[in-house]
This record gives sequence, structure tokens and C-alpha cells, in this order.
Amino acid sequence: MKFTKHLLFLFFALLSVSIVSCDREDEDDEYPNDQADQTKSSGLVARYSVSGNTLSLIESGPAASGFYNQTRQNEFWNFFTNLIPSDARQVMKELELFADPDDGTAAYVSPINDNDLSLWIMGHNLDFIWDDNNQFVPGESAYTSIHEIAHLLTLDNNQVNVGNSGCSSFHTGEGCSNTDSYINQFYNQFWADIYGELQSIDQQDFGALFAFYNKYQDRFVTEYAATNPGEDIAESFATYVLADAPSEKDIVNRKMSFFDGFPELVNLKARIKGNINFTISLPGIRGERSKRFMARVGSGI
Repeated sequence: MKFTKHLLFLFFALLSVSIVSCDREDEDDEYPNDQADQTKSSGLVARYSVSGNTLSLIESGPAASGFYNQTRQNEFWNFFTNLIPSDARQVMKELELFADPDDGTAAYVSPINDNDLSLWIMGHNLDFIWDDNNQFVPGESAYTSIHEIAHLLTLDNNQVNVGNSGCSSFHTGEGCSNTDSYINQFYNQFWADIYGELQSIDQQDFGALFAFYNKYQDRFVTEYAATNPGEDIAESFATYVLADAPSEKDIVNRKMSFFDGFPELVNLKARIKGNINFTISLPGIRGERSKRFMARVGSGI
């Protein structure tokens, strides 16, 4: 599963140090100082290789000038690395930043090589990181980041084996999940009885996917969660980390309890929450995600 375009894209001439270590004078020069600089250009921003908290430039795109300049790229990367512990993103080896106001995809992850699930690229659409008033949006940016990290945690080479032959457990699209993997256990508990019905639906038919969600909406935290088990476990984990109180829905509560069964995920939740010093409004975040999903339903794509 390419998470869905789960989307997001890239950066300038090779850096060998973290972008957060830019010279202060240069950093000040990056701030927009006239109206032309404030233009939010669409397209590729930049692409980096990732080593822990350090970025090295692979490619710079046309959208890297103006609003999405290096300082704002640094601002996002600082936010992301301060939120997500490094051990939860060890398989993230590339970062792609892009800007597309017309694309409903906020972020994505994908294997760099389809035959090696230990190396992943993560993309972020910077048009979802800053709002129309050019203000950084921490709440939904955190939700999206946690969602994408959940994909890495549930789809890497420790959880899934590349290949299709002889798979008796849940096949993620990238490969056959281990029987004791997070996603296979999640599938067996929450999807085994309805997955056949989902498989009869074209994944690009958002009207049919919305009808599926409506039929089983008491099982899902968002419409997007109903599109496949991989998106469900990612949406559920983001909710698990950020929710102050359990949902009233019985099956959703069971999904939250599912993560409590893994001490390493309980610990990760506590560490991420400990890094949050801004307001989180899950109803507001869900409302924005629902709006984007329904736009795709309305467009017929």
C-alpha cells in the first residue's frame, strides 16, 4: 500500500549536517521579507537523505524558493524530530517535501526499494503544515506525523516479509505480514469478517468506500480508516496517542486497548505525548480530514 499518497515531497545542494544547524545569519536571511517571498509555489520543495536527525540534500525543487524556504523546512523538521523519538523512525532514510494545495494527500510513506522494507521514504505536503494565514498548524501536523510513523512501525522488515507466495497471514501490499506482527493481529481482530467485502470495492471509488464506512462506521475513528486495514491501524494509533479519553464506540475502544497490549507502543505513546506542548483538538483534526475525504467522494474520484 502506498500510503496514499498518504502523500508528501523534497530539497537543495548537498548538506552533510542537520538542517537545524544552519548559521544564524543565513537563517535570518531565509525569512520572507517581501510580498513576492510569501508566494506559496506548488511542486517539489526538496528531497533529503535521513540519518537520525540529520538531513543531507539530494535534490532541490522549484517550490523551495519563496514561502517554503529553508527556514520553514527547518521549522517542520525540528517539529517532527522533537515530536517523534528517533528509535521510532530508524527505517526512515529519505524525506520528501512538496507543496500541492489541490492534493488531498497530507503525507505518505513508501519503501525506497520494493524488495527491502528496511529502507523507507516519508513525504509531507507542506500545504497542510501551514494554513491559509501562513500559520504553522501543530495539531494536525502531529496527527499526520504519528499516522505515518504508525505505517513504518507496522510495515517494516521486522513486521512484514516481501513476497506473495504461501502467505497465510494478512498481505499488506508490500508483503506477507508475520503472524505475530501488529498488523496481522489487528487484521484478525477487527477486519477478518469484513475484508472480503472491502476487496470487492475499487480503492479509487471513494463513493463506494464512503458507503462501506457508513455501513461499519461504529468500527472506525475516521472515514479514511475504513479504506483498508493499513490505514485503519495508522488512524487508530494516531488517535490512541493523542486522545484524552476513549471513544464511546465499543469496537474503537477495543482498538485502543489493542495497542495497550504492546508495552513498547505504550511507552512510545507516553514519550510522544511528553513532547507535545501545544493544543490538540481531535474533533477539529477529524473534521478537516473528513472534509478532504468528502471532497474526493464529491468529485467522483
